[in-house]
Amino acid sequence: MSSIVPHIARIRRLFPERAEEIPRLALRSDVFRTICEVRNHPLDLEKILEYRALIRDLERELREELARNPFSTDLTARTEGKPA
Repeated sequence: MSSIVPHIARIRRLFPERAEEIPRLALRSDVFRTICEVRNHPLDLEKILEYRALIRDLERELREELARNPFSTDLTARTEGKPA
C-alpha cells in the first residue's frame, strides 16, 4: 500500500474539496487504487495544475478588462452568474 501513497497525494491535490474522502476510497476500492496508479503520471498532473493556474489568471484578466469597459456591465454580470 505504501507505493500508492504518492499517487493518492497527487489525486488529493487535484481535488482538494474531496481530500479527506480520497484516502478512504483508496482503502476500500481496488479499482480506485488501480486508476490512481495508471492515470497518475507526474507530468500529466503538472500540466493539469499549470493549466488550472493559467485559466484562473485568464479569468482574472478578463474580469479586469471587462470592469474597465463601461459598455460591458451586462457581460460582466453574465460571466459572474448575476443578473444585469
